[in-house]
Amino acid sequence: MLNHNIKKTMKRAYSGKVSFFFKTKFLSEENEKFKFEVTFPEDTLNPLGSVQGGMITSALDEITSITVNLISKDKKLPNSINLYTTFHRPLKPGKAIIEAKIIKFGKKIVSIEGKLFNSENKIAASVMHSAILTDL
Repeated sequence: MLNHNIKKTMKRAYSGKVSFFFKTKFLSEENEKFKFEVTFPEDTLNPLGSVQGGMITSALDEITSITVNLISKDKKLPNSINLYTTFHRPLKPGKAIIEAKIIKFGKKIVSIEGKLFNSENKIAASVMHSAILTDL
């Protein structure tokens, strides 16, 4: 059942172009943690040669939102209220892993945690994402 939802959700995510830009790939779901691969192209770099913070937040927003879609079996879309991002270390361009986990799925509000890991599997950024749930 989750397999069908993954294909359906990822197809819709790619229609919005953000997942397309980051070449988002669903990797796995285990113990309520959803794992994705994203790629940060050279276009995302700041003048210091690391990925710009807004680009990191955008990728975390996309992945945490896709996770809501998967958990709700594509019945709910999250409309962001708050994205609180913490940057732990610079991120170089290329592939990165993002893990997302639903903290609280209420009737109207959802809270999601996202963690982005660099190519050395070290945490580069984390996000707490709150959103209003909207019917799809």
